[in-house]
Amino acid sequence: MAKTNVSWDTVGPFLVWQFLIPLVAGWTQAVLYSIFIRAGDPKPQPGSARFVKHRRHILIAIYAAYFAFTIYEVDFNLQRSSNAYNDLGVPIDVDESALNSRFRRLTIRYHPDKVGPNIDRDRANDYYVHLKHARDMILDPAKRFAYDRFGPDIFGQCQTCLTVKEFTDSGLLTAGTTYGALLIILIGANALGFLTDGSYWRYLGLLAVATFELRTALRPDHPTFISKYLNPFVMSSNLRPAYLPFQIIAITKKASISLVQFLSLLMPLYRANSQQSAPVSDDTDETRHKQLDRLNAFVAESNKDASRLLDLESIPYRDNEKAKSELKEALKKYMVQNVVHQEKEVRNAIGQSMTRRRTGVPHGAQGTR
Repeated sequence: MAKTNVSWDTVGPFLVWQFLIPLVAGWTQAVLYSIFIRAGDPKPQPGSARFVKHRRHILIAIYAAYFAFTIYEVDFNLQRSSNAYNDLGVPIDVDESALNSRFRRLTIRYHPDKVGPNIDRDRANDYYVHLKHARDMILDPAKRFAYDRFGPDIFGQCQTCLTVKEFTDSGLLTAGTTYGALLIILIGANALGFLTDGSYWRYLGLLAVATFELRTALRPDHPTFISKYLNPFVMSSNLRPAYLPFQIIAITKKASISLVQFLSLLMPLYRANSQQSAPVSDDTDETRHKQLDRLNAFVAESNKDASRLLDLESIPYRDNEKAKSELKEALKKYMVQNVVHQEKEVRNAIGQSMTRRRTGVPHGAQGTR
């Protein structure tokens, strides 16, 4: 069952980044066009500069939202799984006396001999044993050091470890194997021509996370930004319990993977946009003919829209042929007198025509027009 969960945690986000988000972006763009573009107005056509620009902005917004969701998801799962400190109800910097005092109070409440008659004694005993193991782990300096930095899985990986060095060597060996395998996969994929977009960010993210985990495992104290900035902030704002180093490492790993996916999908969007905008300066005959064809198609579509609008306006006169004829004549007269004659090119053409007609005519016969 655990293998299935790990497999889905790996494959699921990949499918979302690569396939689901582009599909959702297409639907979102269509919905936004139907909302913000009035009926009858032309919509940006697929492949046009406006359409590509809008698609890019929508994709970036959805990518950013999913990136934030992935970080929230891993943090939520960490809170739900809890940890030894939260189960005991003590802070992560608890000392021995405070821990023993707290455990005595928990014993009075959860010891199998203290629970009520309606409580399942087997479950109560299991929970009390769990609390006792958590207390014993925190009281052991070596186990506490390993738990804070590597999480509870370290005790299953190294069941014979007793000292800080043994736990650290085991944790670093597991982490080094994982990072080494990832590095070999990335180098091999790049050599075969795969995963080339954002390859620099992949290597940088891998190096940054490995360095942070190495620093956390080798130092006796918690990272400064956790102990002095992050934990005081979340504790004072009551957002969640304080973070342990292994929780921050888990969040950092998930964030780095998501960020690399984000950047590798973002760069082709801008590269495709630059490639589409480059041929604008092309001024060949073939390009001009294509532009004229598109212009003719646009004019024809506009004429169709105008005809449909005119038919809609003349619906009240559909059954009255005389009124329809008078309406058409009035519209024609209005268009000629108030629209066509007001055009600068039309007035210049009429003036030039009148000038040519009057050339050579006697002065008294030229008239005043």
